[in-house]
Amino acid sequence: MFDLAEKEMAIAEAITLSDLVKDLPEQESSKMPLFVMALANYIEKTSFHNPGTLLQEVHNCLTEKNPHRALQRLFVHMVTVGTTEDALNVRLYSTGEVARFFGVSVATVNNWINQGRFQGVEKGERFKQVRIPEIAVYVAPTGVQTTVAEAAEIYGREQDRLGRSEPMTESEELAELVNAVVHFEKKYGGPYETTLGSRSDLTYEQSRDSAQWAGLLKSMEHIFFSLVASKKMEE
Repeated sequence: MFDLAEKEMAIAEAITLSDLVKDLPEQESSKMPLFVMALANYIEKTSFHNPGTLLQEVHNCLTEKNPHRALQRLFVHMVTVGTTEDALNVRLYSTGEVARFFGVSVATVNNWINQGRFQGVEKGERFKQVRIPEIAVYVAPTGVQTTVAEAAEIYGREQDRLGRSEPMTESEELAELVNAVVHFEKKYGGPYETTLGSRSDLTYEQSRDSAQWAGLLKSMEHIFFSLVASKKMEE
């Protein structure tokens, strides 16, 4: 794609362009922070690379009234990602696969996509299946962030622990979900609604447990109604 020399030339050009901001008239330069913030927001919404450190640096530069430096960091980031072949060589998963990793239904994953909970993943065209990259970051309502790759790894380890080579049946999956919910109920001394589900002052660990617990309950509900529907069809 790009060799090292071409990549260095592109980065150098990004730095040169950002330096031009220094020579803008004061009236024009006063508008630059707005442009920088808009560009930073775009990168945050579309990047698969979880650019938290970059965005913090940009915020610091704007606080120090140095928009030219902030713009430089954004340009260099964009050029670096755009000229790095490995950054685009990632595994893509279907919504069904991602649903298994997170222990939820496909409908839930589609809702997450529509709500923008997967950073950088956009809603696909109607009737066209969305592909989610392994480096996409899921942001839970609590703010806890998990990459698809991390969820896939955890799911794979659990399957290995259970000695499974084939996907679980809905009945087996429901039994596993019940066991997981019982674990949380014992840990926090009661059902979700009267423990973590009723509190706002949660620690990081509790926030993560709360998100997982709520997801388990939704999955149980989905599988239960699916089993009931299948039973009715058999009758």
